[in-house]
Amino acid sequence: MAAVASFLDRAAAGSALAEVLASHERLARCAPPLVLAIPRGGVPVAMPIARQLNGTLDVLLAHKLRAPHQAELAVGAVDEFGGIFLADHALSLGATGTYLSHESARQRALIQQRRETYTPGRGAPDVRGRPVVVVDDGIATGATMIAALRAMRRLGATPLIACAPVGARDAVARLTPLADAVICLETPEPFYAVSVAYSDFVQTDDATVVALLAMAAGHA
Repeated sequence: MAAVASFLDRAAAGSALAEVLASHERLARCAPPLVLAIPRGGVPVAMPIARQLNGTLDVLLAHKLRAPHQAELAVGAVDEFGGIFLADHALSLGATGTYLSHESARQRALIQQRRETYTPGRGAPDVRGRPVVVVDDGIATGATMIAALRAMRRLGATPLIACAPVGARDAVARLTPLADAVICLETPEPFYAVSVAYSDFVQTDDATVVALLAMAAGHA
């Protein structure tokens, strides 16, 4: 029997997360948070969250490091602040030091290009001492979210909340030590793919990200 999708689309999933976050005790005592989406798919999820929490929507750039000859499989991730996370299985999949050096450089160049595209003329927001909610549309391996959360910890975000509509149970568990709270609405067993949780999982393009960020800024 085919799995039944839990969410109509990313916006609907974000609205469901927003309802949970609106009553979360770690956020109730804080100023309106920075809601930092991991592009591209995290941005339409984060939009209703930022509205519900009266927060500021922005992006947090972290890119997975692709396994050799398996572009869809992550062996780690890099963030836009210079950090790197390597999964335990990286070497066993052929990710040598030389390969990782080239792949990291490639992904950091792409991150720089995306920052210029999404927020031209300015860099990432200052998060020190500010409540931050990091949002993605799903957690498969957890690599990009791990890199993102580690970056936010280094830079002093507090409290730090990680959230996604759906995720693999073991990947979500690995996030627990990295944030003050981790909220994931669905952790199906077995976990097949993030896309299975959505009726509409059309790819989010750069133009949509730019438009949503502009829309959020217009409502600020």
